[in-house]
Amino acid sequence: MGWFALGLGLTGCLMVLLPWGRWRKAEGLSPLPTLGVVLAWVPFFVLVHRFVTNDLSVAVVNASGGGDMPLLYRVAATWSARTGPLLLWAGFTATLAWWWRRPMERETDAMAERRVALLGGFAALLMLLATHLKPFAATLPGALPGELSPLLQTDLMVVHPPLVFLAYAFCLSIAATAVSSIGHDDAGLLDRMVRQARPGFFVTTLAIGLGGLWAYLILDWGGYWAWDPVETASFLPWLALASLAHLRTVPRKIPPTVLRGVGLMTGALALFATL
Repeated sequence: MGWFALGLGLTGCLMVLLPWGRWRKAEGLSPLPTLGVVLAWVPFFVLVHRFVTNDLSVAVVNASGGGDMPLLYRVAATWSARTGPLLLWAGFTATLAWWWRRPMERETDAMAERRVALLGGFAALLMLLATHLKPFAATLPGALPGELSPLLQTDLMVVHPPLVFLAYAFCLSIAATAVSSIGHDDAGLLDRMVRQARPGFFVTTLAIGLGGLWAYLILDWGGYWAWDPVETASFLPWLALASLAHLRTVPRKIPPTVLRGVGLMTGALALFATL
């Protein structure tokens, strides 16, 4: 079941690579993009089900699950390991590709198709990486059950990591927008990037704020900076998103090359923050 779910998820991500604009014009094919996004979420929710039911036959559940934990903490344990966040990130990325599948401000159909295909490619790569890490691998004989770290058994664990990876999905979407505009004298690039940067900036700010609160509650003042390099690294894409979200306040016209550079940097910093 697990490998089948991963196959469905990868199929869904690859469906995002297809030309969405042409699908809208083809009779009977318009539901396929939505189906692709639904399939992209299948492996993540199958993994959530394994944690909720405390299926100890799955190695990652045996290592960090716990049948005695409250339901929300069992759900949160899904993104406590490396595979769950990748599946979550792939789902968010495919969803943003679907949400912004139509041409945005002064964007041609070809540019929109290229942007969505790039974002679908990001989602497919994340799904492949998660598949390589074998999220549904069987528990080895004799392996003793573990449980989620007590430091992670908090309500903030339920909301903070999903917000972080939603923010990273926004960063990848902005990078795809920047790449899709290469070769065009694009007057609408600033509007499109700001349109995506503002919700991304809000989500990232909320995620970092909750992460800081979590570290303060666990480790007191200064704990945020010493707690986890991944947490502090999320500040880097936040800086890029902040600059993009406020670009309209610049009094002079910004060259498209500079906009593309900032957009690519936003995506690169999101990838760097997860290393």
